[in-house]
Amino acid sequence: MNLQNFRQNLGFLIGIAVLSTLASSPTEAQEDVSVSGRVVDESGDPVVGISIAIQPYKVIGNRRKEGIVEIWQRQTDLEGHFSITHIMPEESLRFIVQAEQQETQILSIEIGGLTLHPSSHPHFDGIQFSLAAGMEIEDTIIKVKTDIRPQVRARVVFADGTPVPNTQIRTRILRWDLDGSGSGSSGSTAQTDAEGYFVENLRVDDEPQFYTLGVEHHGLLAKAPPFILHEGQPQVHLLLTLNGNPVPLAERPIRQPASEALTAFLNPPAVWVVNPANGHAYKKIYCDNIADAMEQATAEKAYLVSINDKAENDWLQTIFARDRFWIGLNDVAEEGQWVWHSGEPVTYTNWREHEQDGGNTEIKDYVIRSGFNGRWEPVAPGVGGVAQFIKQAILERSEAPTEDN
Repeated sequence: MNLQNFRQNLGFLIGIAVLSTLASSPTEAQEDVSVSGRVVDESGDPVVGISIAIQPYKVIGNRRKEGIVEIWQRQTDLEGHFSITHIMPEESLRFIVQAEQQETQILSIEIGGLTLHPSSHPHFDGIQFSLAAGMEIEDTIIKVKTDIRPQVRARVVFADGTPVPNTQIRTRILRWDLDGSGSGSSGSTAQTDAEGYFVENLRVDDEPQFYTLGVEHHGLLAKAPPFILHEGQPQVHLLLTLNGNPVPLAERPIRQPASEALTAFLNPPAVWVVNPANGHAYKKIYCDNIADAMEQATAEKAYLVSINDKAENDWLQTIFARDRFWIGLNDVAEEGQWVWHSGEPVTYTNWREHEQDGGNTEIKDYVIRSGFNGRWEPVAPGVGGVAQFIKQAILERSEAPTEDN
């Protein structure tokens, strides 16, 4: 019995044929088939969230010909169970086991009283078998070895404690290095089960990190307290309580896009950070555009950041990571005469390589700082162009604010 791993677009797909030696009778010819069982790891523990599919499959000569008809597919539940029903009898079928973005290897399959073990062959991915019409294959055990990333297993409930069952939710994870040297985020969707549970994979770097998980469902939001996950820690269990109860569709208010609402909900309130080199305080804000950023600066008794030397530019790059944001440089008053929002003289510039003192600035009157290398780029405000995507700015004050100022 031969088996060979092969790769497709969505990850590692490992195929093995469905085994059956029973023949169909004329009365069963139109009856469909069902297959159920569990997926376990090397220790016999359930593997959650792996896709199990059954696909028509043929080998003609030394070439594999995969079916182009519908693939029957299910995901394993919290106990590793799967059940695939309404499979149409085919001449030849096979299992496909898919773990998204993970390298997966089938170790064995127990089915029909036999245990199948993988091996390699230059032309075949599996052995062809057929299922007789009307058959029900139960208690299949698929043992896999998977490079499983650490996971969050979370339950989502409404404010009254009732679960959010069998529905799609939006998720977002924020992470920070413990020393503040870096950060990142990722967003996706997840499907809750009948009790409101879902599983989310986590990215783990070499060093421990802080994580915050948030979810959105029909405008309702929830987030978990920050937690630390260490390499080798397999799972974190969380309860996420939404900030409201179900509302009928007709009564739901118009809200901002779910991804933006969740991002704003997860980001903590901005704080002032003091640069020890000059004693000035800096804070990142979220803004609609450059005009909004300036209004917020005035309200904070601050100004858009002035960057006076390379050391200050590098410090901003370290503290505010690789974000793109508005800075205070502009030539609104006189074309080509750059000034700082604070009124300070321009003693240092860091234009992008193809810019010549700001380049053609006829309509590009304001400046953003690149998130990749800290270089500066002149932009034109308003609709269109890169400026419409810049929703952050850095404010600066000569000292951190107190209760009196």
